[in-house]
Amino acid sequence: MKKYFYTIMALFILCSPLSSCSSDQEKKEKGVIEQRTDKVANEAVQAIKVPLDQAKIAAEQESSRIKQDEEQAKKQ
Repeated sequence: MKKYFYTIMALFILCSPLSSCSSDQEKKEKGVIEQRTDKVANEAVQAIKVPLDQAKIAAEQESSRIKQDEEQAKKQ
C-alpha cells in the first residue's frame, strides 16, 4: 500500500511542473476576442468616469461659490 502511495506521489510531483508551463504561455497571449473585450470595457469605463469627474468638479465649484457668498454676506 505504501509502495503505491509513494509511486503516485512521485508521479504527481514530477508531472505537476510540466502541466503548469503550458498554461503560462496561454495567459501571455490574448486572443482577438479578449483584446476587443478589454477595449470595449475601457471605453465603457471612460464613458462613465468622465461625466462623474465633471459632476465632482461642478459640485466643488458650487460649494466654493456658496462659501464665498456666505463670507461676503457676513462682511456686510
